[in-house]
Amino acid sequence: MYISELCFENYTIFKEKTKIKFNLEMNVLIGQNNSGKTTIIKALSILFDQSFSKSMTINDFSKNITIQKFKEKPPEITISAVIKESDEEEEYSDDLVTVSDWLVDLETPYGAEITYHYYLPEKRLENYKESINDISG
Repeated sequence: MYISELCFENYTIFKEKTKIKFNLEMNVLIGQNNSGKTTIIKALSILFDQSFSKSMTINDFSKNITIQKFKEKPPEITISAVIKESDEEEEYSDDLVTVSDWLVDLETPYGAEITYHYYLPEKRLENYKESINDISG
């Protein structure tokens, strides 16, 4: 199995929904400073590293969102990955067991998806609206 794509929205430097496709073999991240290389690694860690903190801070939200958008609705972050079966994978392999809870396509090659969605809990919404309306901009 391999990660075939990584998607995120409103995460660090990426305001719009961004989809990054990966190859079955080696993938290399190349880019200028602040182009998103570390964001990609951190997103993968959030999804797949059990020891990595899943909590978000203010710095994880996109800085490219206007105050007006914040006034319309609280910010949200979505991070997801699509996992595909590789050609040489055995039928009913340990890999399949690993992603069994995330399966979205049971046909060969199988497909799985894992998503983390960060949003403001509904019980905090009223407080958020009061606070954000006090901001001018």
